[in-house]
Amino acid sequence: MKPVILRTDTEVHITGDTLNGLRRVADVVTSENNDEETLIRDAEDADLIIVSCFTKITARVIETASKLKGIVKCGVGVDNIDLEAATRRGVLVVNCPEYGAETIADHAFTLMLCLARKIIEIDRETRRSAWIWPSPEYIGVDIFGKTLGIIGLGRIGKAMARRAGGFGMETLVYDPYVTDGLIRQYNGEPVGLDELLRRSDFVSIHCILTPETRGLIGKRELKMMKKTGFILDVSRGAIIDEAAIITALREGWIAGAGFDVFSEEPLSLDHPLFDLDNLILTPHLAWYTQGAFDRLEREAVQRALEILEGKTPKNVVNVEVLDRLG
Repeated sequence: MKPVILRTDTEVHITGDTLNGLRRVADVVTSENNDEETLIRDAEDADLIIVSCFTKITARVIETASKLKGIVKCGVGVDNIDLEAATRRGVLVVNCPEYGAETIADHAFTLMLCLARKIIEIDRETRRSAWIWPSPEYIGVDIFGKTLGIIGLGRIGKAMARRAGGFGMETLVYDPYVTDGLIRQYNGEPVGLDELLRRSDFVSIHCILTPETRGLIGKRELKMMKKTGFILDVSRGAIIDEAAIITALREGWIAGAGFDVFSEEPLSLDHPLFDLDNLILTPHLAWYTQGAFDRLEREAVQRALEILEGKTPKNVVNVEVLDRLG
Protein backbone atom coordinates (compact mmCIF):
# COMPACT_ATOMS: atom_id res chain seq x y z
CA MET A 1 0.00 0.00 0.00
CA LYS A 2 1.40 3.39 -1.00
CA PRO A 3 2.03 6.09 1.60
CA VAL A 4 -0.32 9.09 1.52
CA ILE A 5 0.88 12.65 0.91
CA LEU A 6 -1.41 15.58 1.66
CA ARG A 7 -0.70 18.57 -0.57
CA THR A 8 -1.99 22.02 0.35
CA ASP A 9 -2.08 25.28 -1.63
CA THR A 10 -2.60 23.64 -5.00
CA GLU A 11 -2.30 26.95 -6.82
CA VAL A 12 1.29 27.34 -5.68
CA HIS A 13 3.41 24.20 -5.55
CA ILE A 14 4.11 20.67 -6.88
CA THR A 15 2.50 20.50 -10.29
CA GLY A 16 2.92 18.88 -13.70
CA ASP A 17 5.64 16.28 -14.21
CA THR A 18 6.93 16.76 -10.65
CA LEU A 19 3.52 15.89 -9.24
CA ASN A 20 3.23 12.88 -11.55
CA GLY A 21 6.63 11.65 -10.34
CA LEU A 22 5.48 11.93 -6.74
CA ARG A 23 2.33 9.98 -7.56
CA ARG A 24 4.43 7.03 -8.68
CA VAL A 25 5.58 6.47 -5.10
CA ALA A 26 2.63 7.80 -3.09
CA ASP A 27 -1.07 8.54 -3.18
CA VAL A 28 -1.22 12.33 -3.38
CA VAL A 29 -4.31 13.91 -1.81
CA THR A 30 -5.04 17.57 -2.47
CA SER A 31 -6.78 19.57 0.24
CA GLU A 32 -9.74 21.48 -1.19
CA ASN A 33 -9.10 24.50 1.05
CA ASN A 34 -6.87 25.71 3.88
CA ASP A 35 -9.44 25.61 6.69
CA GLU A 36 -8.32 23.82 9.83
CA GLU A 37 -11.29 21.44 9.88
CA THR A 38 -10.68 20.46 6.26
CA LEU A 39 -7.01 19.82 6.96
CA ILE A 40 -7.83 17.74 10.04
CA ARG A 41 -10.10 15.56 7.91
CA ASP A 42 -7.68 15.29 4.99
CA ALA A 43 -4.60 14.64 7.14
CA GLU A 44 -6.17 11.74 9.02
CA ASP A 45 -4.40 9.09 6.87
CA ALA A 46 -1.46 11.21 5.71
CA ASP A 47 2.11 10.00 6.12
CA LEU A 48 3.43 13.36 4.93
CA ILE A 49 2.19 16.93 4.44
CA ILE A 50 3.65 19.26 1.82
CA VAL A 51 2.68 22.85 2.63
CA SER A 52 3.44 26.36 1.41
CA CYS A 53 3.61 29.59 3.39
CA PHE A 54 -0.12 30.29 3.18
CA THR A 55 -1.60 27.33 5.08
CA LYS A 56 -1.36 26.99 8.85
CA ILE A 57 -0.54 23.51 10.10
CA THR A 58 -1.87 23.77 13.63
CA ALA A 59 -1.43 21.55 16.67
CA ARG A 60 -4.91 20.08 16.06
CA VAL A 61 -3.97 19.05 12.51
CA ILE A 62 -0.74 17.45 13.70
CA GLU A 63 -2.20 15.72 16.73
CA THR A 64 -5.07 14.10 14.81
CA ALA A 65 -2.86 12.83 11.96
CA SER A 66 -1.87 9.59 13.64
CA LYS A 67 0.35 8.30 10.78
CA LEU A 68 2.18 11.57 10.13
CA LYS A 69 5.95 11.23 9.78
CA GLY A 70 6.93 14.58 8.34
CA ILE A 71 5.94 18.03 7.13
CA VAL A 72 7.77 19.58 4.18
CA LYS A 73 7.62 23.36 3.94
CA CYS A 74 7.85 24.69 0.38
CA GLY A 75 9.90 27.68 1.45
CA VAL A 76 12.15 28.86 4.25
CA GLY A 77 10.09 30.17 7.17
CA VAL A 78 8.18 27.62 9.24
CA ASP A 79 6.18 30.08 11.33
CA ASN A 80 2.93 28.67 9.88
CA ILE A 81 3.69 25.23 11.36
CA ASP A 82 3.24 24.44 15.07
CA LEU A 83 6.78 23.23 15.71
CA GLU A 84 6.14 22.44 19.35
CA ALA A 85 3.26 20.11 18.47
CA ALA A 86 5.27 18.46 15.68
CA THR A 87 8.23 17.89 17.95
CA ARG A 88 6.03 16.51 20.70
CA ARG A 89 4.55 14.01 18.24
CA GLY A 90 7.93 13.09 16.75
CA VAL A 91 7.05 14.56 13.36
CA LEU A 92 9.97 15.84 11.30
CA VAL A 93 9.63 19.38 9.94
CA VAL A 94 11.94 20.24 7.05
CA ASN A 95 12.16 23.38 4.96
CA CYS A 96 13.59 24.29 1.55
CA PRO A 97 16.04 27.16 2.08
CA GLU A 98 18.28 26.67 -0.94
CA TYR A 99 16.06 27.34 -3.93
CA GLY A 100 15.55 31.08 -3.92
CA ALA A 101 18.16 33.15 -2.08
CA GLU A 102 19.47 34.85 -5.21
CA THR A 103 15.95 35.27 -6.62
CA ILE A 104 14.61 36.93 -3.47
CA ALA A 105 17.66 39.17 -3.18
CA ASP A 106 17.05 40.26 -6.79
CA HIS A 107 13.52 41.27 -5.81
CA ALA A 108 14.63 43.18 -2.72
CA PHE A 109 17.25 45.03 -4.72
CA THR A 110 14.66 45.81 -7.39
CA LEU A 111 12.38 47.34 -4.77
CA MET A 112 15.30 49.44 -3.55
CA LEU A 113 16.12 50.70 -7.04
CA CYS A 114 12.49 51.52 -7.78
CA LEU A 115 12.18 53.47 -4.54
CA ALA A 116 15.43 55.33 -5.10
CA ARG A 117 14.54 56.41 -8.63
CA LYS A 118 10.76 56.77 -8.11
CA ILE A 119 10.18 54.38 -11.01
CA ILE A 120 6.57 53.56 -10.10
CA GLU A 121 5.50 57.21 -9.82
CA ILE A 122 7.30 58.19 -13.02
CA ASP A 123 5.76 55.30 -14.94
CA ARG A 124 2.24 56.16 -13.75
CA GLU A 125 2.56 59.85 -14.60
CA THR A 126 4.17 59.13 -17.99
CA ARG A 127 1.21 56.90 -18.86
CA ARG A 128 -1.21 59.67 -17.82
CA SER A 129 0.59 62.60 -19.44
CA ALA A 130 2.68 60.98 -22.20
CA TRP A 131 5.72 62.91 -20.96
CA ILE A 132 7.03 64.61 -17.84
CA TRP A 133 9.78 67.17 -17.45
CA PRO A 134 12.26 67.28 -14.56
CA SER A 135 10.56 68.57 -11.42
CA PRO A 136 11.27 68.11 -7.70
CA GLU A 137 8.61 65.45 -7.07
CA TYR A 138 10.34 63.08 -9.49
CA ILE A 139 13.97 63.59 -8.50
CA GLY A 140 15.61 60.38 -7.35
CA VAL A 141 18.58 59.46 -5.20
CA ASP A 142 21.75 57.62 -6.12
CA ILE A 143 22.46 54.08 -4.96
CA PHE A 144 26.22 54.38 -5.47
CA GLY A 145 27.92 55.58 -2.31
CA LYS A 146 24.88 55.05 -0.10
CA THR A 147 24.69 52.80 2.96
CA LEU A 148 22.67 49.58 3.02
CA GLY A 149 21.80 48.10 6.39
CA ILE A 150 21.11 44.36 6.31
CA ILE A 151 19.22 42.77 9.21
CA GLY A 152 20.01 39.06 9.13
CA LEU A 153 22.97 37.58 7.25
CA GLY A 154 21.50 34.28 6.12
CA ARG A 155 21.49 33.09 2.53
CA ILE A 156 19.40 36.02 1.27
CA GLY A 157 21.22 38.59 3.39
CA LYS A 158 24.53 37.39 1.96
CA ALA A 159 23.17 37.60 -1.58
CA MET A 160 21.99 41.13 -0.84
CA ALA A 161 25.43 42.09 0.48
CA ARG A 162 27.08 40.86 -2.73
CA ARG A 163 24.74 43.00 -4.80
CA ALA A 164 25.40 46.04 -2.65
CA GLY A 165 29.13 45.65 -3.25
CA GLY A 166 28.57 45.58 -6.99
CA PHE A 167 26.73 48.91 -6.76
CA GLY A 168 29.45 50.57 -4.70
CA MET A 169 27.42 50.72 -1.50
CA GLU A 170 28.69 50.62 2.06
CA THR A 171 27.15 47.68 3.95
CA LEU A 172 26.23 47.48 7.61
CA VAL A 173 25.06 44.18 9.09
CA TYR A 174 23.14 43.38 12.26
CA ASP A 175 22.97 39.68 13.07
CA PRO A 176 23.71 38.55 16.63
CA TYR A 177 23.97 34.93 15.50
CA VAL A 178 26.91 35.24 13.08
CA THR A 179 30.49 36.20 13.77
CA ASP A 180 32.03 39.56 12.97
CA GLY A 181 34.51 37.68 10.79
CA LEU A 182 31.75 36.25 8.60
CA ILE A 183 30.17 39.68 8.24
CA ARG A 184 33.49 41.13 7.11
CA GLN A 185 33.86 38.33 4.54
CA TYR A 186 30.87 39.92 2.81
CA ASN A 187 32.44 43.39 3.03
CA GLY A 188 30.03 44.30 5.81
CA GLU A 189 30.60 46.23 9.01
CA PRO A 190 29.14 44.50 12.07
CA VAL A 191 26.99 46.91 14.08
CA GLY A 192 24.16 46.92 16.59
CA LEU A 193 20.60 47.40 15.43
CA ASP A 194 20.33 51.00 16.64
CA GLU A 195 23.51 52.05 14.85
CA LEU A 196 22.39 50.32 11.66
CA LEU A 197 19.10 52.18 11.69
CA ARG A 198 20.72 55.56 12.34
CA ARG A 199 23.40 55.25 9.64
CA SER A 200 21.62 53.41 6.81
CA ASP A 201 20.06 55.02 3.76
CA PHE A 202 18.30 51.74 3.01
CA VAL A 203 17.39 49.04 5.56
CA SER A 204 16.66 45.54 4.24
CA ILE A 205 15.15 42.85 6.47
CA HIS A 206 16.30 39.26 5.94
CA CYS A 207 15.84 37.56 9.32
CA ILE A 208 13.29 34.84 10.02
CA LEU A 209 10.19 35.40 12.13
CA THR A 210 10.67 34.23 15.72
CA PRO A 211 9.34 35.47 19.07
CA GLU A 212 12.55 37.52 19.25
CA THR A 213 12.12 39.19 15.85
CA ARG A 214 8.34 39.72 15.93
CA GLY A 215 7.83 43.48 16.10
CA LEU A 216 11.59 44.04 15.92
CA ILE A 217 11.03 47.28 14.00
CA GLY A 218 8.51 49.50 15.75
CA LYS A 219 7.93 53.17 16.45
CA ARG A 220 11.18 53.63 18.37
CA GLU A 221 13.26 52.00 15.65
CA LEU A 222 11.57 53.84 12.77
CA LYS A 223 12.14 57.18 14.46
CA MET A 224 15.87 56.38 14.57
CA MET A 225 16.06 56.15 10.78
CA LYS A 226 16.98 59.04 8.50
CA LYS A 227 14.03 61.00 7.18
CA THR A 228 15.52 60.28 3.74
CA GLY A 229 15.77 56.56 4.53
CA PHE A 230 13.88 53.61 3.07
CA ILE A 231 13.00 50.21 4.53
CA LEU A 232 12.51 46.92 2.66
CA ASP A 233 10.91 43.70 3.89
CA VAL A 234 10.91 40.49 1.86
CA SER A 235 11.10 38.23 4.92
CA ARG A 236 7.97 38.27 7.14
CA GLY A 237 5.52 41.11 7.64
CA ALA A 238 5.21 40.70 11.40
CA ILE A 239 8.85 41.70 11.89
CA ILE A 240 7.71 45.31 11.37
CA ASP A 241 4.98 46.78 13.57
CA GLU A 242 2.35 47.50 10.92
CA ALA A 243 0.63 50.34 12.76
CA ALA A 244 3.99 52.02 13.34
CA ILE A 245 5.10 51.79 9.71
CA ILE A 246 1.78 53.18 8.46
CA THR A 247 2.21 56.19 10.76
CA ALA A 248 5.87 56.56 9.78
CA LEU A 249 5.03 56.67 6.07
CA ARG A 250 2.05 58.99 6.54
CA GLU A 251 3.95 61.46 8.72
CA GLY A 252 7.27 61.35 6.89
CA TRP A 253 9.46 59.79 9.55
CA ILE A 254 11.11 57.97 6.63
CA ALA A 255 11.01 58.54 2.87
CA GLY A 256 9.45 55.27 1.78
CA ALA A 257 9.25 51.49 1.92
CA GLY A 258 8.98 48.37 -0.22
CA PHE A 259 7.14 45.31 1.11
CA ASP A 260 6.58 41.84 -0.30
CA VAL A 261 5.24 40.40 2.97
CA PHE A 262 2.55 41.42 5.45
CA SER A 263 1.41 40.54 8.95
CA GLU A 264 -1.79 39.04 7.54
CA GLU A 265 -1.91 37.53 4.05
CA PRO A 266 -3.64 38.02 1.73
CA LEU A 267 -4.33 41.72 2.23
CA SER A 268 -7.90 42.99 2.35
CA LEU A 269 -8.98 45.48 -0.33
CA ASP A 270 -9.54 48.19 2.28
CA HIS A 271 -6.13 47.81 3.90
CA PRO A 272 -4.62 51.21 4.86
CA LEU A 273 -1.31 50.32 3.19
CA PHE A 274 -2.99 50.89 -0.18
CA ASP A 275 -3.46 54.58 0.64
CA LEU A 276 0.28 55.27 0.92
CA ASP A 277 2.01 56.72 -2.15
CA ASN A 278 5.53 56.29 -0.75
CA LEU A 279 5.19 52.51 -0.54
CA ILE A 280 5.72 49.78 -3.16
CA LEU A 281 3.74 46.58 -2.58
CA THR A 282 4.17 43.13 -4.10
CA PRO A 283 2.03 40.17 -2.94
CA HIS A 284 4.59 37.72 -1.49
CA LEU A 285 6.03 37.02 -4.93
CA ALA A 286 9.72 37.79 -4.34
CA TRP A 287 10.48 34.10 -4.85
CA TYR A 288 8.38 33.71 -7.99
CA THR A 289 10.49 33.15 -11.07
CA GLN A 290 10.39 30.09 -13.29
CA GLY A 291 13.85 29.04 -12.20
CA ALA A 292 13.13 29.38 -8.50
CA PHE A 293 9.76 27.65 -8.88
CA ASP A 294 11.40 24.66 -10.56
CA ARG A 295 14.16 24.47 -7.96
CA LEU A 296 11.63 24.65 -5.11
CA GLU A 297 9.54 21.82 -6.52
CA ARG A 298 12.61 19.59 -6.91
CA GLU A 299 13.85 20.44 -3.42
CA ALA A 300 10.48 19.80 -1.78
CA VAL A 301 9.98 16.49 -3.54
CA GLN A 302 13.49 15.33 -2.63
CA ARG A 303 12.85 16.09 1.04
CA ALA A 304 9.53 14.23 0.85
CA LEU A 305 11.15 11.15 -0.68
CA GLU A 306 13.91 11.13 1.94
CA ILE A 307 11.33 11.05 4.74
CA LEU A 308 9.18 8.38 3.08
CA GLU A 309 12.26 6.21 2.47
CA GLY A 310 13.29 6.43 6.12
CA LYS A 311 16.40 8.47 5.38
CA THR A 312 17.59 11.46 7.37
CA PRO A 313 16.38 14.42 5.30
CA LYS A 314 18.30 17.63 4.76
CA ASN A 315 17.27 20.85 6.50
CA VAL A 316 15.45 19.40 9.50
CA VAL A 317 14.16 22.31 11.58
CA ASN A 318 13.22 20.42 14.77
CA VAL A 319 16.44 18.43 15.13
CA GLU A 320 15.28 17.13 18.53
CA VAL A 321 13.13 14.63 16.66
CA LEU A 322 16.21 13.20 14.92
CA ASP A 323 17.80 12.52 18.31
CA ARG A 324 14.66 10.74 19.41
CA LEU A 325 14.51 8.64 16.25
CA GLY A 326 18.11 7.61 16.71
